[in-house]
Amino acid sequence: MIASHSKPSRLVSPDRHRGFSMTELLVVIAIIAVLAGILLVAMRGVRETGLRTQTQSTMQEFSKACDTFQIEHGFYPGIVPETILAGSTTPPLSGTENALLNLMGGAIRGDDPRYNDAEFSGPDWQEIVIDNTTLMGKIRVNVNLIGEGPVVNGRPFAPYFTPGAAALGVAKGQVGPGALQSGRLPDLLDAWGQPIIYVRSMRSTGLLVGDASANPQFNRATMTPYTESTVLGAFGKDQMELSIFNKATDADETFAQIIRHPGFGKPGEPLNGTARGAYVLISAGPDGIYFSITDGPGSPSDPVDDIVNDPDFGNPRVVEEYDDVRIFGGG
Repeated sequence: MIASHSKPSRLVSPDRHRGFSMTELLVVIAIIAVLAGILLVAMRGVRETGLRTQTQSTMQEFSKACDTFQIEHGFYPGIVPETILAGSTTPPLSGTENALLNLMGGAIRGDDPRYNDAEFSGPDWQEIVIDNTTLMGKIRVNVNLIGEGPVVNGRPFAPYFTPGAAALGVAKGQVGPGALQSGRLPDLLDAWGQPIIYVRSMRSTGLLVGDASANPQFNRATMTPYTESTVLGAFGKDQMELSIFNKATDADETFAQIIRHPGFGKPGEPLNGTARGAYVLISAGPDGIYFSITDGPGSPSDPVDDIVNDPDFGNPRVVEEYDDVRIFGGG
């Protein structure tokens, strides 16, 4: 008798086709969310680093142009003398705009013998008067010629500064009278779209910062079109409410603390300190606020507006804690 051998049936494990449980799905989703969050933070950090590097590059190129201009002409750029521009209560142009006209061209000053020639009196030329009592206190500007090169002491020169397209534009929200009938002059912009401050010294002795009557080395007036805005630049930030330039008890002492050399002078006496350079450039950084009360030693829950007299951080080195970008130039 031949025995029959039937093939054994294959048993299918009940777990073989089982899907993920709800708990497992939630764990996987949580892991993906954490990884995505880490990636976003890393990408944001890379982007901010790139914008800061781009801003520093723009400021360094501007600084090099200022130094080259000074070597050739004996003064740092600004078509209107700083003593005249800073003497205006509400300057029609900022210190940065004033410097760009001297570096890039597009303007002629009142003491130029050709000032009233027909060539500079056409409809494309607009007059800006800062001080009517002196020829150096007024200029004619043709915005179509900015970038064609300046005229200094009657001689034409090639442009000293040629920024990228993104680094030159009119910053919105500036205060004070518009320099031109059609609005403001072009500003130097950082990578976040906020205007970069340029303030040059008026003299090498005296109080570090003060109003015109004190004959100081530096005067804050030429940066007020930016620092006193309530809706400045691409961010539309309120400088009046958030910047220590406006919230501090003494704005001159605060600015002196920011531009003084940390190795010289007493911590609580910034006005008697030593300047770090003949001019300073300041970008507000990623927050769009010039030295925000919630940046540096401050925070949203504990804002700080006094970096001069506070016993915990009233010294020049506290400035390094802010995200603002500073570049100094000149001796």
